[in-house]
Amino acid sequence: MTEEQLQQLCREVHQALFEKKIPKIKVEFSPSRSLRHTIFTKWGTVHVKISELLREAPPSVLKALCAILFLKLYRFKVDRKLYKVYAEYLEAHPEFKNSIRRRAPSAKYTAVGQYFDLNEIFDSVNQAYFKGELSRPVLGWSLRKAYRRLGFYNQEKNLLVISRIFDSKKVPRKVVEYLMYHEMLHIAIPTVHNNGRRTIHGRSFREKERQFPQYDFIQKWLTKNLRKL
Repeated sequence: MTEEQLQQLCREVHQALFEKKIPKIKVEFSPSRSLRHTIFTKWGTVHVKISELLREAPPSVLKALCAILFLKLYRFKVDRKLYKVYAEYLEAHPEFKNSIRRRAPSAKYTAVGQYFDLNEIFDSVNQAYFKGELSRPVLGWSLRKAYRRLGFYNQEKNLLVISRIFDSKKVPRKVVEYLMYHEMLHIAIPTVHNNGRRTIHGRSFREKERQFPQYDFIQKWLTKNLRKL
């Protein structure tokens, strides 16, 4: 598809979505070899940049992508069916997975805390529950105290983080091991994509999580002590 054709397609999508005067729209394929698309408004013109990798994508896929971008720009809710069209196209082209840009995590993350070393805990949990088969990602204590997000694993950055509130003498080591185990399950059990929706904590994940020793005790401990850290 040419950029002229893409521009016309985007204008048609905008008209169909909003049924009002079409603003100035500048559309182009981005030369970046990653699946990154952007949209922004500057001086009354809507700028749309779509990855060069999708130049040969079917019009239906490009229409869905343009609609997603316009709806996000104007802060409207995006229909799941649009995400499904786009996601199914990517899933049918596994070669695109290698084109997703991986950003390096911040150098501010450090695994060695005052009381616990996340590198040592990862290796211990890896041997005990994953047969030592998981590759160690970048590990770090959160940059700020976090009470709602106790940990997370970012696949794009290959980064696993545990809230720094748990780097404390008040915290049993088993609790830190459980938090590490939970995030490591995200590495071991891939996210499930179904009809354009992501399932992160599916049945298999929950079953594995409850197999952790002293699971019930740890849940009760977190409920009782979290706000005291």
